[in-house]
Amino acid sequence: MHRLPRPIIRTGTPRTDRRGPGPARTALALGALALTLTACAPPGGASPTPTATGEARGHGYVEGASELPEPQLHLATADQAGAVELTDLLSEERTTIAELGPLAALTGDGRFVAAHSEPAGTVTIIDTGVWTVDHEDHQHYYRAEPRVVGEVEGDGPADVIAGSTTTAVRFAGSGETVLLDTAALGTGDIAESGRIESSPGAPGLAVPIGETVIATDGSGKLRVHGTDGELLDPASTSVAAADVVLAGCTEPAGSIATNVGVIIGCAEGALLAVVDRSSSDPDPVPAFEAIPYPQAVAADERATSFHARPGRPTVAAVAGTSGAWLLDTRERRWALLPTPTPLRLVTAVDDRDQHVVGLTTTGDLLIVDGATGAVTGSATALAGAPDLAAGVQLEVDQNRAYLNLPSSRTVVEIDYGDAARIARTFTFDTPPAFFAETGR
Repeated sequence: MHRLPRPIIRTGTPRTDRRGPGPARTALALGALALTLTACAPPGGASPTPTATGEARGHGYVEGASELPEPQLHLATADQAGAVELTDLLSEERTTIAELGPLAALTGDGRFVAAHSEPAGTVTIIDTGVWTVDHEDHQHYYRAEPRVVGEVEGDGPADVIAGSTTTAVRFAGSGETVLLDTAALGTGDIAESGRIESSPGAPGLAVPIGETVIATDGSGKLRVHGTDGELLDPASTSVAAADVVLAGCTEPAGSIATNVGVIIGCAEGALLAVVDRSSSDPDPVPAFEAIPYPQAVAADERATSFHARPGRPTVAAVAGTSGAWLLDTRERRWALLPTPTPLRLVTAVDDRDQHVVGLTTTGDLLIVDGATGAVTGSATALAGAPDLAAGVQLEVDQNRAYLNLPSSRTVVEIDYGDAARIARTFTFDTPPAFFAETGR
């Protein structure tokens, strides 16, 4: 029987000889924060405080990181030729960190970005060197030297989903998922912990959740795997209980981590997976709960791609031509938010004023009150037809939203709390075809 080539892992400096046309915009879902660093320390001054090598090294410790008193927010941008740059949102200084071959996408999880090749088949993982550790009641902000960690090569477009212990790289062509040790990425290494096989070319996903990975099998059913890729014993009580809930999730698509748990989209609504970290029970299997839609939903109105400010319970998704879905994972509740024009992109800020930021199919930026549905701000025709045709990205943090506009070689910073006011415009030498905010 013919076997598709297995993914190849390379570390260090990436190759730059990729050529040729190809399809494939791929996605890196916003997973759980990649690393948890050292335990709490008193606030520092304005200058970086290197983590002392003599201190106790708690789990997630990364040698060489410096702690600072405020978030080290950056924009990682890339042009289609593969030049990757970091722009410091505090100082506005810009640095080129990688020169890759042609790219189809660049997406991130708050620290790491994945650059997806064009043609598809190579994922280059880059550590942008800035990240936030969220302890819920307070945060820690870290900075280290950015670097290219290495490459993972496989067959076809790849989906990359980062988790607290494992990062999953699933190649659509082969159906194979490569599981990477997330902590090792923070030390500059690509360390494979296992693989999950599935049917070549079949749609599917692989989502790391705690010490497990939930992945589709060849029939599209969700199954519970360990971080080594092996199926967990279906006869065990916790896996059997999980399988009952997972069986009720058909056509799984899209996932996102919140401060409550991890969401997976389904035809019926969503699954919420929660890991009880306070329990002394060593069983790694999460508790799964179905959150059904409040009414029957047509296939083209389903939530299949979720977006939100990291570390918040409420997420948003485009609801076909009807507007946006909001899913409150704390309350286990969906809400349909109608908009005057269909949305192309949407994300939930989930702040005190319940801001929702969306880009319409006609290029208008809308700020919507998530509680009332009222439009509280707009920027008409912010994205032109060339940008909409090429594809743009929208991200939010605690205070601002960012949208790339390749046709004008800019990324705009939007104050969503001030009626969509354009706060700053960053101009680049080449079109910023892709971007991701890091340091969050």
